[in-house]
Amino acid sequence: MDGIYIPIIGFLSIAAMFITFSVLNSWTQFEVQRTLRTAIEKGAPLTSELVAQMATNKSSRKTDMRRGIIIMSIGVAALVAGPITGMVQEFTTVAVFPIFVGLGFLLVWKLERGQGSL
Repeated sequence: MDGIYIPIIGFLSIAAMFITFSVLNSWTQFEVQRTLRTAIEKGAPLTSELVAQMATNKSSRKTDMRRGIIIMSIGVAALVAGPITGMVQEFTTVAVFPIFVGLGFLLVWKLERGQGSL
């Protein structure tokens, strides 16, 4: 029964990482909007370039590649931990999710390659 806690903790750790990333990203966007709102209230001009830059708030190709590699590395680490701990099936189950999420990021990176958006 004690052995079941290892993959559960691994899965919860991965979920906590994604939740933390999402919360920090939302907080950063909130701070940017608050700063922009304060600047407008103080009379700073709102240029069309600034509006266009805010509207295209998407991650760069480099960021997608980095995220993909890091997330896949977490999955591979879980795959390697399985035989070490003797719990191959449990760790393989945990490893599948980050490996496929990482592959998704790498696919986005590869698809955006032809668009020249670096």
